[in-house]
Amino acid sequence: MLKIRNLEAGYGKLRVLKNISMHVDSGEIVTIIGANGAGKTTLLSVIAGLLKPVGGEIDFKGRNLRTLSASRIPALGCVMVPEGRQVFSSMSVEENLLLGGACDKERRKPGPAGTPAAAI
Repeated sequence: MLKIRNLEAGYGKLRVLKNISMHVDSGEIVTIIGANGAGKTTLLSVIAGLLKPVGGEIDFKGRNLRTLSASRIPALGCVMVPEGRQVFSSMSVEENLLLGGACDKERRKPGPAGTPAAAI
């Protein structure tokens, strides 16, 4: 489902992620553990398309995420919900997650003549 190979990313000249590889199968639960500043948020930001990597490959459900903009990645079912950022602070965790899934419902709505509303 998610395959990362030799991923490298950072901020300017600072390389935070160096040669990161991992594989996550469908239904598998994976945790990323590390000290503050170890690169956990950077890794998730790269996967979500919020930060462009300088090297490596990111494959999600057979699609190369490096070629997609951050606005197109959620439609594939890959989203990042930042903790503690108060993005939608008046909403519950469940409501935030349901909102994140709304773009998938929109993508599956039939368009003219039964065609998908949006093609990726």
